[in-house]
Order: sequence, then C-alpha cells, then structure tokens
Amino acid sequence: MRFSLVALLLALALCAVRPAWASLPFYNPDLGYTIWLSTDWTETPPALLSRFDTLRDGVPAQDGGWTAGYAMGDAGRTCLLVSTILGRVVSRADMANFNQFVIRGLQRGGRSCPARLRSANFLSATPMLRLELDLGQDLVSVVHIVYTRTGMLKFTGIAPRGDRQGVRAIDAAVATLHLDHGLAR
Repeated sequence: MRFSLVALLLALALCAVRPAWASLPFYNPDLGYTIWLSTDWTETPPALLSRFDTLRDGVPAQDGGWTAGYAMGDAGRTCLLVSTILGRVVSRADMANFNQFVIRGLQRGGRSCPARLRSANFLSATPMLRLELDLGQDLVSVVHIVYTRTGMLKFTGIAPRGDRQGVRAIDAAVATLHLDHGLAR
C-alpha cells in the first residue's frame, strides 16, 4: 500500500513538471522580461529582424524597431516580434484611452497600413490589449500590448492566414510572459 502511494505521488509530480521540460526560458535583460517558449521556437538573430522593418501592423510606431524576435519551426512562417511603444501609460484610465486610440485608428484604416482589425480584447488581469489583425498578403497578426510600470511592450505575432495552430502558439507564448520585478503592475 505504501509503495503504491509513493508511486502515485511520484507519477503526479512528473506530470506536473513535464510542461517545463517542453519549454525553454528566453530572458531579455534590455526590456526586462522572460518568455517561456516551446522547443519549436528559436530566437531570431538581430540581423534577421531587419526583414520585418517594413511590416505595418497599424499600432503606433515602435521605438527603435524590433528589439527581439522568435520564430517557430524550420520555415519560420510563424514569428513573434518584440518592440517598445513610445509613451507611458500610468493609470487604468490612461490604458482605456490608449486602447480606444489604437482601436479607432485600426477601424479607420488608411492607405499607409493595410491592417484590418478582426478582434480586440483587453485582459485586465495582465494588463494587456490583444488585437487580431488581417494584414493582407495571406498573413494574420496578433498584437499584444503589455502595459508595464515604465512603458509599453509590443509583442507582434505573425502567422499565415488560416493557421489557427500558429495563432494559438503565439497566444500561448505571450501567456508565459514574466516581467522583471519593478516592471509588473
């Protein structure tokens, strides 16, 4: 009886630890975050980030271009790009105002940005604004604007249109985001 109880507890412990074996932490000391990505993801070298310089996702300009990036799979068709957004949003009211500014701008559209808003959700527990956009060219973008105490981080995921697994992988990756002490709200 005692052996079966120990074996059951050991099996439960191994099942709980298994997700950690299937993912790796990527720490970005410059921006102050750690993100846990499955082993399908790899870090994009800074030299390759320049291929996304012309990407327009309709969200206000980032400060200094893409500062980090991750690609899923060998082809790298699903990507997650990271940047900062100029400005500082301090209060919940400021967040709501900025969210409305971003959403209204996407709804208006324009020639300079082909992005079309599909959905927008504010996750108050994080706090984070999640946008799903149709970029044309058979691409979908999932933008997560993460509000921190010192500014805003923008995680822009790109996947082929219709690739629901890629979109879920982007959302799952951003869900593992951990901000350094002092950045989290």
